[in-house]
Amino acid sequence: MKKVLFSAAAFLAFSFANAQDIKTDAGTFTKPTTGTYIMEATMTPDLTGGGIFALPTLNSDLGMLGIKVRKFSSDTKALRMGGNLTMMNSGEDDVDTEFTLGASIGVEYHMKGAERLSTYWGYEGNFGYVSSNGDTEIPVKFTKFGFGASAFTGFDYYIMPKIYLGAEVSYGLAVTNTKPDGGDGVTSMELSPSITPTFRLGWQF
Repeated sequence: MKKVLFSAAAFLAFSFANAQDIKTDAGTFTKPTTGTYIMEATMTPDLTGGGIFALPTLNSDLGMLGIKVRKFSSDTKALRMGGNLTMMNSGEDDVDTEFTLGASIGVEYHMKGAERLSTYWGYEGNFGYVSSNGDTEIPVKFTKFGFGASAFTGFDYYIMPKIYLGAEVSYGLAVTNTKPDGGDGVTSMELSPSITPTFRLGWQF
């Protein structure tokens, strides 16, 4: 009887230790654990009129943060950092170089989820700066500076071992100051949900 109980306990311990690994014909799907680093690229479809969900957010005003890194301090908690630096020079005389700078930092709390599904929630802060030669809304050169904070929830679905696709929604506050060249700056503030039509592709190191 003792041998049976010992064998059952050993089996349960082994199963628990390997609960993060899901083995299929495609390979082993391993969810993040303590010490895991994840790199993620965020891409936004170029859709006319602001996209499917035209909700004003800090990211849409100041540039979507394109690269994100996650560092898991435990099996359920991760620090995330994002950034974007974009520069464009048309080569024309007397036309300044346009650029966008953005950064974010936040914390994620991951839940149990399912086999290939990792669900999470968290919070983050971000800021951005844009220098532009003008667009359809502001036809003269202008600069924008803004910052914000939000709470979010999302999921990662592993389509291949250590590679996932994901989606995320958030609710937050954004404060943006827009200053046309030669004019006074105007500060706007908005508290709203954010559902940006983004395509998230991530992979573990």
